[in-house]
Amino acid sequence: MIEHLTLKKVRIYDALDLEPHPTLNILVGDNAQGKTTVLEAIHMLALAKSHKPAKDTDIMQTGADFAHIEARCAFDGRPLTLSLTLTKNGKKAKYNKIEMERLSDYVGNLNVVMFAPEDLDLIKGSPRERRRFLDVEIGQLSKAYLMNLGHYRRLLRERNEVLKGLAKNTKFDHRVLDVITEQLAHYGEKIVAARESYLKILNERVQETLAILAPEDPLVTLTYAPSTSGDLITGYRKKTQFDLITQSTQLGPHRDDIRIDIDETPFKQHASQGQIRTLALALKLAVATHIEATKKRPPIVLLDDVLSELDKTRQTTLLNSLPDKTQLFITTTHIDHISTKENLAARVFTIHGGAIEGVTTHG
Repeated sequence: MIEHLTLKKVRIYDALDLEPHPTLNILVGDNAQGKTTVLEAIHMLALAKSHKPAKDTDIMQTGADFAHIEARCAFDGRPLTLSLTLTKNGKKAKYNKIEMERLSDYVGNLNVVMFAPEDLDLIKGSPRERRRFLDVEIGQLSKAYLMNLGHYRRLLRERNEVLKGLAKNTKFDHRVLDVITEQLAHYGEKIVAARESYLKILNERVQETLAILAPEDPLVTLTYAPSTSGDLITGYRKKTQFDLITQSTQLGPHRDDIRIDIDETPFKQHASQGQIRTLALALKLAVATHIEATKKRPPIVLLDDVLSELDKTRQTTLLNSLPDKTQLFITTTHIDHISTKENLAARVFTIHGGAIEGVTTHG
C-alpha cells in the first residue's frame, strides 16, 4: 500500500505530493491534465518502466535533466521506501534509501497491475505486445526470470553482431558463433519454460474470470506459441544459413507469441470489440489474482479510464473480482458514472494542469 507519493519533473508535473487512501483513489479531471501520469509514475516506480512502449526519458518533464518518483509504502505493518530517478544517462533505483546495483533486485518489491486503453493491443496487436506482457508480469514475480532475460538479450545482440560480421567476412569465425549460440539456447530454454508455466496458470485464471465477467461468451484459451518446435539449439543450428543471409536471429523467445483461441479458432478473427475489451480485462484480473496468490498480498491496481467503457453491472463485477484489501487508483473525466463497491471508503483528487485542485474523502 502506498501511503505517500512524490513526483518531481515528471511529464506535466513540476512537483506533486499525494497522500492516497488505503482502499480507493479516484483522480478526476479533463483529458491531458495529468491523471494518467500519476498512474504511469506508480507503474514505473514498481517495474522501472512505463506501461507504454516508450523510452524511459519520455517521462521527464520537457527541458528537465531528471525525473524523480518516490513512494513511502507499508506492507503488513512494515515500512518501505522506493525511489526511481531517471536521467539521460540512465536510471537509479533505491530500496529503503539503498541504491540497487541491478534492477532485477529492485523490481518486485512493489507489485502493480495496470488496466489501460492500450491493453486492447494485447489481443489485437503484434506478438511484441504479448511478449512484453509476459516479460513484465513474470518479471515482477521472478528475479531469476529477469536475470535470464537480461542474459538472453545481451547474447542475442552479440549473436546478431557475429552474424553480420560473418556475412561480411570480417574478424569473426563460426566457432565464436557456435559458443554464443549454445549460451543463447541455454537462457532461451529457461525463458520459454517460465513463460509456458506462467501461461498455463494464467489460462486457468482467465477462464475463471471470463465465466464471471461474460458467462454467455464462448470458451477462450491461451497457449504458448514458440517460434520453433523441439529444442532451441537444434532450431538455431538448422536456421544458421538463413540467419547469415538475414544477419539476424530468426527464432527464439524474442520471436514467440501467445495463441488466443475462441472455440479453437483464432480469437481476433471472430471476436467483437466488446469481447476483446472483456478478454483484456480478464487477463489483467487473472494477473492480479495470481500475484496475490504468489506474494500473499494483493497488488496495487491502476484503472486508467477503464470504467467509463463499462456499464454499471460490469463495473461492479470488475471491482468485486479484485482481491480484497486492494489499493485502487482510478482515473476518470466524470465521477458520476462510476459504480464502486458498496460502502467502500474513497478519496477523490481533482486534477487540473498538473496540480491537485481539491481533495475530498468519503467514508
